[in-house]
Amino acid sequence: MNLFIFALRNLQRRRIRTILTMAGIALAVAVLFSLLAFQAGYEQELMKDVDSLGIHMLAVPKGCPYEAASLIMHGGVIPKYLNESDLLLVKNTEGVSLATPMLLHQFMVNGSPHILYGIVGSEMRSIRPYWKIEGRFFEDSEQKVMVVGKGLAEKEELKVGQMLPFGPKKEPFEIIGILDASGGQEDEFHFVPLDEAQRVFRKEGQLTTIAVLADDIGSSGMVADRIEEIPDMQVVTMTQITGTILNIVGSARTLLLSMIVVTLVITAFGITNTLLMSVHERTKEFGMLKAIGARSHDIIRLVILETLVVTFLGGVAGVLLALLGGGIIESFIRENVPYAPSGSLIAADPVMALLCIGLSVILGLVCSMYPAIRSARQSPMEAMRSEIS
Repeated sequence: MNLFIFALRNLQRRRIRTILTMAGIALAVAVLFSLLAFQAGYEQELMKDVDSLGIHMLAVPKGCPYEAASLIMHGGVIPKYLNESDLLLVKNTEGVSLATPMLLHQFMVNGSPHILYGIVGSEMRSIRPYWKIEGRFFEDSEQKVMVVGKGLAEKEELKVGQMLPFGPKKEPFEIIGILDASGGQEDEFHFVPLDEAQRVFRKEGQLTTIAVLADDIGSSGMVADRIEEIPDMQVVTMTQITGTILNIVGSARTLLLSMIVVTLVITAFGITNTLLMSVHERTKEFGMLKAIGARSHDIIRLVILETLVVTFLGGVAGVLLALLGGGIIESFIRENVPYAPSGSLIAADPVMALLCIGLSVILGLVCSMYPAIRSARQSPMEAMRSEIS
């Protein structure tokens, strides 16, 4: 009989034990695959979000670097503000090509957080010339008009020309444009003229941040140093923001990796223990196989093959489980991980899947060696004695 078919039949005879072993492996692989997919997806989307800003640095109130990172990722709220005089000082700084003010504000609509961007439209369009829009963009002097991101428009079923109650007083704002989907953070934002944002939320003269474009990206470091000479102002470059966020996430990733290592060790001990119990219970079977001509290496191959089948199927099941649960995992990450980018946080690829499945197979191979060698030492006489006793 073909050894592979024989191994499958043996596993089928011990169906419950096989399923439980596969389940343990699947859970460990699912956690590992999810973590690797999250790492790849998070860094990829983070870089995409930062690159989409089209600026070199942000000028923020001194003492708010982490809040600035929050602003970049999803429009957080900071405890301090800049003012119009700060804007003039930044604009007059040597090496600054463009300095555009922004007011970011978070507000609630039916229990859900929404992000407002108060901007100077003409300057923002020069920073992001790739923006395409259904309808039109607002002029800086317009009142009670709004442009929304594609994702927000689809979620809230908003249309061009629609009137939307906005702000604490529920003033009617006309939606005059919807940005095409970019996959970046702006897909979920409200955009209004800066003066209107300051008026509606009573932030007259206040700015959350000033986005700065240097004359030459190579001199951005010197420009940042000059801006930081302005009292009570701090500069955060895009590189610093990316590094800060990745360091925060990296700490959590290290903890998760440690947990996965512990899980894999426990799984390995579980596999080994299950195999040893199986070998003990199959003393008669192995002895009889030798009695009818099977050699020691045949028994070793049989045990290893059975283990590889279980670990391979467990690895495949784990990858599928992670893929099917990707939406749940992403929702959990967005609720618990700071500065989550707007795009997909789970980036799985075939190489990653094969890596996780291969690891489970290698784990099975290592764990099966001792039980396989022990099973090969069974003799027909031991089988007869165990049958008599």
